[in-house]
Amino acid sequence: MSTSPDPRIDGRSRATASSGIAGRLRQDLRQDLRQGRNLDLYIAVAVAVVIAALGVFGVVDAKVLAASTLAVLAVMAISGLASRHEVDGVRTALNRIAANEAGEVAAERFLSSRPPAVDTEIATATDIAIVGVTLTRTVRDMLPVLDRRLRAGARVRVVLIDTDSGANVEAVARSRKADTPEFYRNRVSATLDLLRVLASSGTSESALQIRLLPFVPTFGLCLVDADDVHGRIRVEMYQHRTLEPNPTFGLRADRDAWWYGLFKGQFETMWESARELEPGTGGRAVGGGNN
Repeated sequence: MSTSPDPRIDGRSRATASSGIAGRLRQDLRQDLRQGRNLDLYIAVAVAVVIAALGVFGVVDAKVLAASTLAVLAVMAISGLASRHEVDGVRTALNRIAANEAGEVAAERFLSSRPPAVDTEIATATDIAIVGVTLTRTVRDMLPVLDRRLRAGARVRVVLIDTDSGANVEAVARSRKADTPEFYRNRVSATLDLLRVLASSGTSESALQIRLLPFVPTFGLCLVDADDVHGRIRVEMYQHRTLEPNPTFGLRADRDAWWYGLFKGQFETMWESARELEPGTGGRAVGGGNN
């Protein structure tokens, strides 16, 4: 047997709901006024109500009423623009958070135009590997710490271009710093002179190993204890015909497993692609490596 709803109950429910909504509105109003939020909208609403009442009772004429209406609309439009800017700001912040959660970072946080000094990292290293075009400045700046590490028994491997292979001609085509292959031949020769100075510091004949690449590498590398769980790799990306500083970034074995393994493998590939050179033999190959 069906029964119809009691209209008194429905009436009380609607009254309760209306009372709850009104209570929330009053609460929001008090909170906004205490915190100074949305004041422009409240003023616009108050002015609109007053103007509407005056218009109904004929206290103001149509011109004043129209002007007041336009002023209220202008205030509401300005408030809408401000709200839109706030929403855009929130959206930007949320996109930044989502990018961080996805592993994306701003280039400024990852790349650097001024690579940090590696002396501190190398100071206790037992295995050091360096790849570059000529490495003249790098070897010169690292000479003291490399000397100390070799005397402590560390292994140092160095790879730079082979000027007898035509790599110096390729380097000229990519650079704005030089216009003849002799520029790179002279710089490589200066680097080899510095490395010959280090040759006597090693505790064994294989402590310092040098190899020459038959091509120009697309990036430079500095590997510090690459096989260790706390190994570090510094990557310098070489550019094409520009005087701007090369962007660099760092990798850690305990943080960047996949990319660390990739660049570590790239060093070994270049090492196997280069010809071996004894530090005291000038440019004469002595075997080892693949040409």
